[in-house]
Amino acid sequence: MSNINQNIQASHKVLSLLEKANAHSENIIDGLPGIFLILNEKHEILRGNVESSNIFGIDSEDLLRTHFPSLFKSEVWAVFQHHLKCLKNDSNTNSVKFELAILDHSQDAARKSFYWDLSRIKGSNDAEDEIYSLIAKDISELREAEHRLSSIFTNIPLGIFTINERGNIEDNYSNHLLYLLGTNDLKNISLKDALFQPIEKDLSRDEKHGIDNIYACLNQHEKQFEQLVSTFPANIYFYRDNKKEGKHLQISYKSVSYDNFVKQVLIIIEDRSAFIESEKEQERANLLEKQSKAIYESAIRDPLTGLYTRLYMADRVEALLNSHNRHNIADASLVLFDVDHFKDVNDTHGHDVGDKVLKEIASIILQQARNTDIPIRFGGEEFMVFLPADSQCGLLFAERVRKSVELLVVHTDETSISVTISGGISSHQVGEGLDTLIKRADQMLYKAKKEGRNKNIEELHT
Repeated sequence: MSNINQNIQASHKVLSLLEKANAHSENIIDGLPGIFLILNEKHEILRGNVESSNIFGIDSEDLLRTHFPSLFKSEVWAVFQHHLKCLKNDSNTNSVKFELAILDHSQDAARKSFYWDLSRIKGSNDAEDEIYSLIAKDISELREAEHRLSSIFTNIPLGIFTINERGNIEDNYSNHLLYLLGTNDLKNISLKDALFQPIEKDLSRDEKHGIDNIYACLNQHEKQFEQLVSTFPANIYFYRDNKKEGKHLQISYKSVSYDNFVKQVLIIIEDRSAFIESEKEQERANLLEKQSKAIYESAIRDPLTGLYTRLYMADRVEALLNSHNRHNIADASLVLFDVDHFKDVNDTHGHDVGDKVLKEIASIILQQARNTDIPIRFGGEEFMVFLPADSQCGLLFAERVRKSVELLVVHTDETSISVTISGGISSHQVGEGLDTLIKRADQMLYKAKKEGRNKNIEELHT
């Protein structure tokens, strides 16, 4: 029995020591300077030190399971995402180091430069999800005096670099350049290999000639650069593996000369993808609007005469009559036209000639109508014109149309044709429906036909 008690006591002692060791480890992590984070594949924070929570302005408990990208603006997270992707795709590399500025909320949200060390933590077997450690050291004081230009490079979303006399990229390039070109390192890489080789098959002959001209200017008199700079590629679509994930890059060049000879070329690259995609979206929207208008016009415009159709009448005329019902306008009236003996024109001369006659008459109606009038081809040889005026004005309008049609001569290959037109005019009564108004105008038209045609008759009210 005494042996059992001794084993139990020993076990408790071991557990106590392990707990103390674990607590000690936690204290060590919390006391680490700078930023220390453990991330999973979903970019969630699994562990972080106290200073990390202070820098990000988040309570220590809330920091756990925080989605790491939510702590940054999109352009800053894009740099992290780029390095994570490179680390994930390269099994031979276990860590990447880079410099990047972020907001330090422990210092009034001041922007500071940090030197980041992103490492892959290997699991015990390949089936486990990948875990990443992220350690960052505040180097803002070191960079503030010594590397002001480097600090600017870090913060602005531009790819800035210089090439030397051999056409190789020099070390003092901006961090954003790595993101734009989708790579980890550009030291001693030629401009041609870094920027143009991945898209060589897409370059035009002029663009390839322009690239050769860049190299032709190096270590030559600056006048040669000035003459050839306009031939350098200024806009390219850059991608590496997936063309759909490419970027529209705008490139500018500036010579750096010594004793009038070009020793370096300063190159600035700007990602114009958002702007260009916005322009494309606007073009697509404009095209869609144009197509919509064309479809709408074809629906509301009679293709032969250019007058409105019955579909348009259902909306526009109802609005006109409702305005009269609400006393927003003083009067509204309808003129209903019908071409006299039009069936004889079709039977004698054919439908093509008949269509020509209708087109000429519609042109007269449009010439006589005001912008506020609504001219409609009601069907066949019948036309309607709705006016925001009384029937007396309607009669005057109808007479102008009738007299113009009476003088009309339609010429064909074989003969010349003259036609006449008759009309009925009625005033809209407040509260009256469209069908009733048309019926009364039709009665006046029937009367005009009965009395000999080539005549307009206005409905009289006592």
